[in-house]
Amino acid sequence: MVNSVKKSIEILNCFTSDQLEIGITELSKKLNMNKSTLHHIVKSLSDEGILIRTKDRKYRLGTKLLLWGDLVSAQYKHYFNTLPYIEELVKKTNETVHLAIRENDKATYLLKVEPKVTVKIKTSMGARRPIYCTGVGKVLLAADEKKNQIKDIPLEAFTKNTVTDHDELLDELNTIKRNGFAIDREEYEEGLMCLAAPVKDISGDVVCAISISGPEVRLSENKNTLTDHLLTVTHKISKNSILY
Repeated sequence: MVNSVKKSIEILNCFTSDQLEIGITELSKKLNMNKSTLHHIVKSLSDEGILIRTKDRKYRLGTKLLLWGDLVSAQYKHYFNTLPYIEELVKKTNETVHLAIRENDKATYLLKVEPKVTVKIKTSMGARRPIYCTGVGKVLLAADEKKNQIKDIPLEAFTKNTVTDHDELLDELNTIKRNGFAIDREEYEEGLMCLAAPVKDISGDVVCAISISGPEVRLSENKNTLTDHLLTVTHKISKNSILY
């Protein structure tokens, strides 16, 4: 049963904005999965409305996911109260702004607002990224009081700048906590830099992180000004208890 669930998730993860419909043969090649097994799982997903078979015998995501999406949105709707502040930050910086929360050992993006003219960044609502090498992730990780457990997180290198030593990461997290913001120096994606800061609830606990993302050459040149704008907005959200 567990294996079937895992395979079902792998099938659903094959669908992207660039590939909305996929046939059995292509799924089999992508996942290196036996066609007979694949047919069985796909039929079960189709019976539940999770996948829909098209006229040309391919499959696309079904409307059942819209129902689940509404339920998920209801759980996180209070985070959407920050949207006016995030839009204000985008206007001031002319850069892409994200809001993310921690889910297990990943940073999950809940909001993304882009300026009219921008370098496209490959993120979307619901996307999950490593917590140790992204700006928002490091902010959320720095708030973790159980620092000893951080050494249990595998540190995979995504670029030449990714920190893969746990002691070095812990030192950086302490610096982030002191300074009140984090910097992703092309640690997850080459050419991309992020500045991130925490948002706190009325008890002072970090509940999410907001980041400014853009080309490294541009953000490096304007780092101080961008950080000031970022901290102004995150402090406003925290002070006004926007999330509650």
